[in-house]
Amino acid sequence: MEFSMHIFRSRRRGQSGAQGSPAHRVVRLHGTLDARNAEATGRRLVRQADAGPKVLEVDLADVKYLSPDGCAALFMAFRAARVHGTRLTITHADERARSVMHQIGLSRALSAETRDD
Repeated sequence: MEFSMHIFRSRRRGQSGAQGSPAHRVVRLHGTLDARNAEATGRRLVRQADAGPKVLEVDLADVKYLSPDGCAALFMAFRAARVHGTRLTITHADERARSVMHQIGLSRALSAETRDD
C-alpha cells in the first residue's frame, strides 16, 4: 500500500486473521519528521495500527531529521498500537533520532512494552 504523502509509505507482510489484516505492516517514513507534519503523520500511523496488524514496524532509515515535536507522531502510533494489541517497533533510526527518542522517553516506553510480553 503506497500513500501520496512524501514522508509516508506502507507495505504489508504476511496475512492473518479472518479479516485478512496483515500480520506485519511496515511503514517507511522519508524526509523530515517535525512539527509541520507530525500530526498528519501520526493520524496515518494510527490508521495503520487500527487495521490490527500483530506488528507495526516504523522504518526511519530515510528520515533525515526527527524533532522532539515529530516524535509526537510516533507516540500517537504507540498509543493506538497498544489499544489493538499491536507491537510497535521502530527500526533503522540513526544516532540523532535514537537520541531524540531517548530524551523524550519513547525508547523507554517501547522497551517496557517489549518486557511486558
